[in-house]
Amino acid sequence: MGRIHKFFRLPPAERRILAQAWGFFLLVDLALRILPFTRLLTLSEKVFLKRKEEPAVVLVPSAARLAWLVEVAERYAPVTATCLKKVLVLFWLLGRRGIPAELQIGVSRDEGRLKAHAWLDHDGQIILGRHEGERYEPLLPTGRTDIG
Repeated sequence: MGRIHKFFRLPPAERRILAQAWGFFLLVDLALRILPFTRLLTLSEKVFLKRKEEPAVVLVPSAARLAWLVEVAERYAPVTATCLKKVLVLFWLLGRRGIPAELQIGVSRDEGRLKAHAWLDHDGQIILGRHEGERYEPLLPTGRTDIG
């Protein structure tokens, strides 16, 4: 089955989300190049996160399904998708739909070298950025989608 055929077998709402995620990869890549990370998070809270008083308009895919759509969009994104970029794209998609999530950044040591990793928590579970076999110590909580 061809990629285009698979794309058109998705429900129309998921096709829109997939296209939106693809575009967000471009946007997050550009934003990370020109903005300090803390400024990007502040801007995210103002622009991309749904406020609690806004009514839900349509049925929303689950957080896990949105994570899967981000993973698919990442495969076709014209930019290199790091863990931070993937997490930010999903963070924005969840935030726009009023789904609570927490963006985390952690560090670990590997043979004396410091390594960093980003992941997204939803309801106490990592929904994107699971890194098997390595333990990352979270830094301060970075961002939340349930701002209101």
